[in-house]
Amino acid sequence: MDLIPSARGRVLVEAAIAHRRLLIELVRREVRARFAGARFGLLWSLINPAVQLAAYGLIFGYLYADPSRPRGTVTATLFCGLWPWWAFQEATLRGTAALVEQASLLRRLPMPATLPILAATIASVGIQMLGFVLFLLVFASIGVIEPRAAWLLLPVVLALHVALTAGLALFLAPLYLVVRDVMHAVSLGLMVGFFLSPVLYQLGDLPPFARGIASLNPLAGLLGLVRTAVLGAELPPWMTLVSLVGAIGAAWHWGARLVSRIDGRIDEYC
Repeated sequence: MDLIPSARGRVLVEAAIAHRRLLIELVRREVRARFAGARFGLLWSLINPAVQLAAYGLIFGYLYADPSRPRGTVTATLFCGLWPWWAFQEATLRGTAALVEQASLLRRLPMPATLPILAATIASVGIQMLGFVLFLLVFASIGVIEPRAAWLLLPVVLALHVALTAGLALFLAPLYLVVRDVMHAVSLGLMVGFFLSPVLYQLGDLPPFARGIASLNPLAGLLGLVRTAVLGAELPPWMTLVSLVGAIGAAWHWGARLVSRIDGRIDEYC
């Protein structure tokens, strides 16, 4: 499956591959800057999500528990929804701000404007997915999640996650460079999107009239694939997977068009 079906998007991917050494260095720089001056460094990327997962687990596993579902199942379902969402949210916000934050670097170094955006999204998703894997192993060791061969498909799901998030950031970053109100709209959209996406629930929990509409959400496909690989849940509906692939292609196509318009013209906006 071609993750970037857009021709314009493939041009950006080829440019990133051509500058892969610089991209890798930008990712390292992004990670180092994220935890500069923090004594516990990367540990904070594990502590904060763990506390939130424990809070949601307490609410949905105990206070508002469904007697028909084992508490361990509730925790596992929340884990597979919350952690990928945190990765999506953080990567979207940091990717959107990448051009503004790295404007001085873009003035000094002759490089494509796509690289800081991709570096911010890759670093954010990578950090969060590291925590996801660590907690997945912990949950497997204590019996909350049963190990299965389908875990080998997680790199494919991760690639889809990076493709969707990076494409969205490529579209939003040039807009934020020109109109600073965009970040407020993005933050609001992520807050609403958290409840419209099957993060705290699954598509099957929705009434039939809402399930069809919710299936068009690309994140429903992404989170559904995570639960399929980790928990052995049913594959998301075909319409949801088509929506996911279509969103990736559209984001990269329009993102490429917008980035090409501001590439080499950062001084005009900062």
